[in-house]
Amino acid sequence: IHPPHAKLVIAGVAALGGYRGEQDFGELDGPIDAVSPAWLRAAPAAAGSLLPTLIFALLLQLGARPMAAFLGGLFVLLDNALLLQTRVIALDGILLLALFGSVSALLAGLAAQSRLGRSGWALAAGALAGLAVGSKFTGLAVLPLLLACLALPPFARPSGPRLGEALGTAAWLLAGAVAVYAAGWALHFALLDQPGPGDAWAVPSGEWLRDTVHAHRRMLGSNYGLAAGHAYASAWWSWPLMLRPIFYWTHGDAALYFLGNPVVWWGASLGLVLLLGTGVLSRVTDLELRGGASAWPARIWLPLLGYGVALAPLVRVPRALFLYHYLTALLFSVCAVMLWLDHIGFTRSGGWRRQRASYFLVIFALGVGFLAISPFSFPFVTAPTYREWVFGVFPGWR
Repeated sequence: IHPPHAKLVIAGVAALGGYRGEQDFGELDGPIDAVSPAWLRAAPAAAGSLLPTLIFALLLQLGARPMAAFLGGLFVLLDNALLLQTRVIALDGILLLALFGSVSALLAGLAAQSRLGRSGWALAAGALAGLAVGSKFTGLAVLPLLLACLALPPFARPSGPRLGEALGTAAWLLAGAVAVYAAGWALHFALLDQPGPGDAWAVPSGEWLRDTVHAHRRMLGSNYGLAAGHAYASAWWSWPLMLRPIFYWTHGDAALYFLGNPVVWWGASLGLVLLLGTGVLSRVTDLELRGGASAWPARIWLPLLGYGVALAPLVRVPRALFLYHYLTALLFSVCAVMLWLDHIGFTRSGGWRRQRASYFLVIFALGVGFLAISPFSFPFVTAPTYREWVFGVFPGWR
């Protein structure tokens, strides 16, 4: 039900370890014995490892001061759900890295002073956008963001004859996206030229374009039409509160749950409510920050738009959805909250010594939250009595 690109990346990296497609993935709990699981997990793990640095860089591009950007990266680094989802053979790590990398690359291109720099970064942004969409169709959320960056302030340059420059950047974006997306499908059909279980979807006819169109119809129809329920499915409105995690695996006293760091998930949700509330109040009252500053920083609209376009399409999807569908929106909410906290003075210019005690209290709370969820995130951390106590406090998590 997903395009092949992220799976090709995973298989391509595993090929370095000798993998040639021999593994049967017919059962979720089946043993992985055709190749070391480490090779199959290497690409998602690398993507997950790069995400904190990418979010740090993106926050700097959006105007955050370094200490606020560092805190945003730390939120990503110490989230248990992100860590687990990028350490198993799942597509979300590659999706997130490609999506946020695409936005960051385009911002770098718009800030570049030379035409070559703008074109190169735009081409890279398009290529990453093609990979994001090719990982999961939820990666389509990147397209409105890229278009908004080209058309709306403060990223679009307001003065001078800039229409031709914007159209040129858009052309490089489109070229990169189409090239990567088409190349993924071409490689998909080139590799899968033998009979197998994929024939249930369609037997390739050798007419490339027709097979690709047919595959898209089948994927979209199956994605939308999955009618089966699931014990660990959850409604979209419950995701910011992390009401229903996902049970992944158990063996003896060890267990794995897709469960996030409460400080990250609940903190980002609370921060989002507060920043939206101050934005509304500033419109209907005389509320303003010290020195007459606006309630919101100028560039906060980008992560807010990202949050909306990542979450809104899932509201009307009738199939069973899961907590990991919120990951893209979660990262956008972290970016928005960090920009807002920096804007209202929670973080200060300068180094560590300039920060308030509350800054270090948040870092301490992040560490405590990470450790508190670790028995659900690592198979070598076995604490069955503690897990039962947590389930007693939060029965919906069982």
